[in-house]
Amino acid sequence: MNLLSMKKIVLKYVIEFSVIVLGISVSFWFDKYQTSLDNIDREKEVLSELSTELEVIENTVKNRESVFKFDTENLVRVINDSITSTTFSYAELLIASTDYRGFSPSEEIYTSLKYDGGLKFLRNSKIKVAIESFYNGTKYGVVANMEDEIIVQREILKYIQFNHPQLLIEISDMEISELEKIKFFTRIVQKDRTLKSLLISKLRFMKNKLTFLKGYKNSLAELKNLIDLSN
Repeated sequence: MNLLSMKKIVLKYVIEFSVIVLGISVSFWFDKYQTSLDNIDREKEVLSELSTELEVIENTVKNRESVFKFDTENLVRVINDSITSTTFSYAELLIASTDYRGFSPSEEIYTSLKYDGGLKFLRNSKIKVAIESFYNGTKYGVVANMEDEIIVQREILKYIQFNHPQLLIEISDMEISELEKIKFFTRIVQKDRTLKSLLISKLRFMKNKLTFLKGYKNSLAELKNLIDLSN
C-alpha cells in the first residue's frame, strides 16, 4: 500500500470519526437546549402557581388585618372605660376578650413545590430570597404572638367562668341593648384588677400580632412584585 492510499484511508477514518463526534455533540447540545427550554417552561408554571397562592393569601391577610384591628380597638375601649356608643355587639366583645382570631394562610402550593422539587427551577436569586423570607420568616412573628395570646385567652376565660359567670350566661340572654351589656362588662373590668390585667396582657399580644402582620404583608407585596417583574 502506497503512501497516498494510506493518507486516503486515514482521511476517511478522520472524517468518519469527526462526523460521529459532531453528531454526538449536536445531540448533546440539542438535549441540553431542550432541557433548558423545558426548565424555563416549568419555571413559568411554578411562578404562576405561586402567584395564584399569593392572591389567596393576600385576601386572607386583608380579612385578618380587618378583624384584628376591630377586636383590638373594641378591647381598648373596654379597658379604657370609654364606651359611650358602640359599633360592635356583646358577642363580638366576647370574641375579643375571651376568644382569639386565628392565622393560618394557605401554603399548600408552596409546600407541594418545596417537596416535589419545583422550587429548584427558579433562577432569580431575589425571588428565592423573597420566598424564603415570606414563607419561613415574617409569618412566625404573627404566629408566635397568636400562640401567646391563646395562653392568656384561656386564663381569661377560666377566670371569668369562676369569678364572673354572669358575663357568659345571664348577660348574653338579658333583654337589654348591646350597649348596656357592653357597659356591664366594662364596669366589672374596671372593678376587677386581675381581670383587667389579664385583658391588658391579651391586648399587648393582639397589638404585636398586628405589628408583625404588617411586616408579613410587606413581605407578601415584595414577593408579588418580584414575580410580576419576572413575567
